[in-house]
Amino acid sequence: MPAIAAVNQIIYPDAQIVVYFSKEIKSNPLYPFLKDLSIAFNAFEIFELDLDFVNTEPTLWRFKPIFNNEANLVITRDLDSLPNEQEIKATYYFIQNKEYAIQSIRTHTNHKWPITIILAGLSAYRPSQIGEIANLDFETFYHSKKSELYGVDQKVIIELLTRDKDFTKNKFLDITLQSRNQKLAKPLIPCISIAEKSYSKKIKLTHIPQKLLDLLNDATAWGGEPIDFRGSCLKKLLEIDHPIIQKLNSVIMNSSSEIQSFYKL
Repeated sequence: MPAIAAVNQIIYPDAQIVVYFSKEIKSNPLYPFLKDLSIAFNAFEIFELDLDFVNTEPTLWRFKPIFNNEANLVITRDLDSLPNEQEIKATYYFIQNKEYAIQSIRTHTNHKWPITIILAGLSAYRPSQIGEIANLDFETFYHSKKSELYGVDQKVIIELLTRDKDFTKNKFLDITLQSRNQKLAKPLIPCISIAEKSYSKKIKLTHIPQKLLDLLNDATAWGGEPIDFRGSCLKKLLEIDHPIIQKLNSVIMNSSSEIQSFYKL
């Protein structure tokens, strides 16, 4: 979580980072540290939702800003991954090209099945351009779609947002990112599908320290890969000379020995 809070602020300096949690999290020993991060960084917000769940329904919570019209652009990501340079450039391509309403980034050989048409942890949305959600608030969406089914987030968002093939043909951006040992299949729906070579050199990331990009590239084999960024990776991050990293270092050093031990520092 500390890496997510700091790294994403550097990568997306104009963004508000929001993490949703349930009331049960407050009893977790890590919660005070999570709260400290939110106090230290104005751009990092933790938001409690008064919703009960049985299995993986909280994966739907990330869609709240889309349905409640809380932002012009919403990027959804998993809490167990950090973006590499490929993913960052792909996301900035969507940010800079406002004609697209939805983006899904495919990065793995297994991203070839119908359940992966939209990857909940590698997608982005412009709510005002998505007619299917114009009259649908998050509470209605959540309570009508939640289930104990694993992967419910992708299942329901795909069903909702890809029904209109004329819409996807012109407004759905599918980006494939090649990496070692990963072979990407063709898209399964009519859409605009492009490979990174068509835009990569045009996207400049001069606001991101090269040492940070190198660290992220070394930590992640393919975009969206679940990783453990504690220990040596976090130590390397804290060595980077950047005001946000310096503030993160201060928050960690002022945390309890239990927190520092958990993050293997």
